[in-house]
Amino acid sequence: MAGKSAKEPQQHGKEEKPRVIIKKAKAHHGGHHGGAWKVAYADFVTAMMALFIVLWILGASDKKFKAGIAHYFREPGVFSGSIGVIPDGGQDKLGAGIIQSPSLEVLKAQIREGLAGLKDLINIQDLISIKMTDEGLLIEIIDKEKQAFFELSSATVKPIMRKVLAFIVKEIKDTPNKLVISGHTDGRPFHNESYYSNWDLSTTRALNTRRALEELGIPSERVERVVGYADRQLRVPEDALSSENRRISILIKKLEREEKK
Repeated sequence: MAGKSAKEPQQHGKEEKPRVIIKKAKAHHGGHHGGAWKVAYADFVTAMMALFIVLWILGASDKKFKAGIAHYFREPGVFSGSIGVIPDGGQDKLGAGIIQSPSLEVLKAQIREGLAGLKDLINIQDLISIKMTDEGLLIEIIDKEKQAFFELSSATVKPIMRKVLAFIVKEIKDTPNKLVISGHTDGRPFHNESYYSNWDLSTTRALNTRRALEELGIPSERVERVVGYADRQLRVPEDALSSENRRISILIKKLEREEKK
């Protein structure tokens, strides 16, 4: 028909239905980052929680427990029982019981730190020597002219000596290491009514030191040997009369597993 437009769609017996187009609205999640911020925030909260737990443990724990933690991270082989035993309370504090007794190097640092508290009473550097040897940790308590740890010409332990021993006992009483206690004199000939030679004096001083250690908390079975050397093992061999030769030695022996390293 002449009156119809050329663009008008032709109908073929059935009317064509209009096409329906559905558009889905996009959800908005705080910009273009989606949910990634939630993961980052969760990681941050976890890290902060771990930090606060560590700070709380360090603040609430005593020195021995902290040393045990340090020992574990220095020697992670403790899981296989490489060195030492778990000190008192170790399993209760960590549950798994991974903290073992501190190594001799740790003990050395602890004893030094503890004895530093006596600096107002005695000169620690001149009177107490702490060093590692092939056999273990050797502590020497030196009897000098100005500061004696025993009564003059006697084996009686003076109060200052007991204070020194108390600090040592505090650090080693829960360890499994055996102890060897020895007494030494200088080369000056000695004789009185109680002790007729340096052998007797050095031996009795060593025995009295052992007795004091046990009274302060060291189990008697920890002491492996007590011996008096008189003047046979001089600290200053070139001067047999030096006061530095008069001393008590306490050897904290290495454990068998440490010796095999």
